[in-house]
Amino acid sequence: MSKTLLVEIRNIAIGVIILAVQVLVTLPTKFFGLSAIFGTLLGCAVAILNFALMGIILERCVSKQKGASGLMGVGYIGRLALIALAVIWATKVDYLNYVCVIIPLIFPQISIFILNLTRKKEREVSEDERT
Repeated sequence: MSKTLLVEIRNIAIGVIILAVQVLVTLPTKFFGLSAIFGTLLGCAVAILNFALMGIILERCVSKQKGASGLMGVGYIGRLALIALAVIWATKVDYLNYVCVIIPLIFPQISIFILNLTRKKEREVSEDERT
């Protein structure tokens, strides 16, 4: 794994954890109980693992020209199966709230959006300093 990928995975993981804490603070935990906490933790773990696997597979596809599309397809199906297994597992057991498993799956997209906004502002500031 490249250093850039590790930094991006770390940034996304931090964003996912911050958003998860915000969700857990705002959820009425008396109503949902521990299943909300466990569900959110599982959802965050799956979201971070999904993003990490996507990055690892993309790196391998870039370095390996032949068979890259097949690897991407297998990787996509595998990541989709990981998400499906987590959601199905959460619907079958009582100690996981399935809604709280599903919600963190969109946290990486929100984290990427926020990171892109902050990076855009940093680029604008650095361009203003150069002129």
